[in-house]
Amino acid sequence: MPESTLLPTLPPQAVQAVQAALHAIPMNATVGVTITDVGVGWATGKCADTPAFHNHLGTIHAGAQFLLAEATSGAAFAGAFAAQIAGGVPLIERLDTHYVGRARGGLSATAQARAEELPAALETYARDGKARLTVDVTVRDGEDKAVMRAVAHWYLRSMATIRGN
Repeated sequence: MPESTLLPTLPPQAVQAVQAALHAIPMNATVGVTITDVGVGWATGKCADTPAFHNHLGTIHAGAQFLLAEATSGAAFAGAFAAQIAGGVPLIERLDTHYVGRARGGLSATAQARAEELPAALETYARDGKARLTVDVTVRDGEDKAVMRAVAHWYLRSMATIRGN
């Protein structure tokens, strides 16, 4: 688990539900992205080094890194809103990426919601049925070297606001 000022754990059923939802996304399954752990506002994930997802340099393609960052940030977001997620629709609005090195070997990712934003996001969701939360992500390669850093901007909207209630 990453160091955090957020509550660290979720009930096992909530962790399994987040993992199942993200593993059921066809693109994640195709590339081999898995969510390894989830807590309140944090998550970890991995993606194997598969030759089919290499680039012209023989390293892991930026698209596979992007997908791992998006999925892991989504798991952290879902963990932050574990009590509300079943009644809402989560969407990523933006994923700002910075590739900082060539990725060799299997990838791992750590995502962490910004703790200072979470109380206001939960309050806003309770009041308005809508909330945004920022999640920071680091992707590391098989040598444990940071190869990508990302900032994910997630949005949760309740089903009631979608229906106009």
